[in-house]
Amino acid sequence: MPNLKVVGGRRLQGVVEVSGSKNAALALLPAALLCKGQVTFYCVPDILDVHILLDIIEALNVNVTFENEVVQLDTTQLTPKPLPNGSVAQIRASIYLAGVLLTQFGEVTIGLPGGCPLSRQVDFHLDAFQKMGAIVSLDGEIIRAFCPKGKLQGAVIELDPRWRSVGTTVNVMLAASLAEGVTVIKNAAMEPEVVTCARYLKAMGAKIFGDGTPIVKIEGVKKLSPADWTVIPDRIEAGTYLLAGAITKGKVSVAGVPSEWLFPFLQKLVEAGAKVNIEEDDQITVSADDRPRSITVVTEPYPGFPTDLQPPTGAFLSRCEGVSLIVETIHRDRLIYFEELRKLGARARIEIAENPKRLPCIAWIEGIPEFQSGVVVASDLRAGAALLLAGLSAEGETIIHNAEKIQRGYAHILEKLSNLGADVSMVIEEAVSSHVGTKFGY
Repeated sequence: MPNLKVVGGRRLQGVVEVSGSKNAALALLPAALLCKGQVTFYCVPDILDVHILLDIIEALNVNVTFENEVVQLDTTQLTPKPLPNGSVAQIRASIYLAGVLLTQFGEVTIGLPGGCPLSRQVDFHLDAFQKMGAIVSLDGEIIRAFCPKGKLQGAVIELDPRWRSVGTTVNVMLAASLAEGVTVIKNAAMEPEVVTCARYLKAMGAKIFGDGTPIVKIEGVKKLSPADWTVIPDRIEAGTYLLAGAITKGKVSVAGVPSEWLFPFLQKLVEAGAKVNIEEDDQITVSADDRPRSITVVTEPYPGFPTDLQPPTGAFLSRCEGVSLIVETIHRDRLIYFEELRKLGARARIEIAENPKRLPCIAWIEGIPEFQSGVVVASDLRAGAALLLAGLSAEGETIIHNAEKIQRGYAHILEKLSNLGADVSMVIEEAVSSHVGTKFGY
């Protein structure tokens, strides 16, 4: 297992060229399987999740090449096959293949998706397939679905307005593009990653209306045609590097990400005392000279404060003056990274209800002047980013175990941080320190 060594205490400065969006790429690549022919994607992030997804796609007799952030797919010989656990269980985005194969071939057998150990349900996806006429069964960790009428049928899919599930919105758009009739998604997700997927499907010939709004209508067509596409930049990566500058009292700029994609996040940085400068060419610069002021952060579906930036922001606020409040309304397990941040000196009281369906979850963060170095474990991608930011701001050497979690979503992260002046490197160790993973009371 790779471990990340961070020698902190350096002020980070410089410009980061943001890579293609992880969440956008993981939706776009399965979408290409809705057509037969050759497709090219540009600006695809070179991250672990993309490699895993491409391995799964290749198992469906798709010719795959991935080099210099360019993915080429030849779907001419696409063949439906059962996709049991294995690679499928490693990433959440594998669930998109269920919608694609079901609408393409009328049936699918696939293992439950994996990825970060957050309480994310596949029920929303399966319920949507059932409303579209599929017979769905769950046998242990295997999903089986088929269309008695040979094709999925248009339906009204109403998502929970509290979450406006990104994954379900994407999966329904994929499945409905080749379904018979009209499908309407109410309370649809409006994230840029969802919008770019809809626009790509339209470039292939899909009839989609209302993308970027809470109500999306899809009129099924008989065939989609190959189209090339460029992946949008990753707004979560951009936000993480901006926080890296702020937490180290440095000055970091990101290029290529529209500031409106990050508006609530940037507002909170200003509220916390950071300086934010937005230039006309989509370059955003954040700097900070002092400890952040305490603030309240509430995660919400887009265009609200993104849940994926909550853990890195939690690390930043751990150094605030006073007590900050984080209200997590999307993922109930998302605050568990504070278990590891406490090993670096963070002080936080967490409230997570015993009922797994209850939200929100709350963190009261009593700020500390500085983090201390130590040994921690990344439980998931965004938790790993939080620990990395803490290590960058702490004096001394911090070791982050399970660093492959971070590599799931941040392309060329060592190179980018090094260019900003960070001292980071990957090391291989056989054993994790005995105190790693220690729990603390809620």
